[in-house]
Amino acid sequence: MKIRLSILTLIIGIGLLTNCDNTDDDNSQPEFESTAKITGYDSGACFCCGGKIIDIDGEDPSKRFSELPENSNIDIPNMTFPISVRLNWSESNQYCGRGIIIESIELIE
Repeated sequence: MKIRLSILTLIIGIGLLTNCDNTDDDNSQPEFESTAKITGYDSGACFCCGGKIIDIDGEDPSKRFSELPENSNIDIPNMTFPISVRLNWSESNQYCGRGIIIESIELIE
């Protein structure tokens, strides 16, 4: 009986140790895939114009976006261009294929 109890205690202990997770997902910072500069507004009057212009490192030509994620603390109307940022993004068909959707973003200070 003592052997069974010892084995059961050992199995439970090993199970608890291997399933412990020391990371706190609520406070973890996202890893960013790109750096970029938001350079201003595209005020052109063409069909493919509009949005905000962003130069993503390693991407040519400049991309366009219309909005930032809800949790962004970047207040573009009250900032001076260029604005250096880190971001995660995906392609969009907006702005004749030059559009992007910004998934997460932070200022580079």
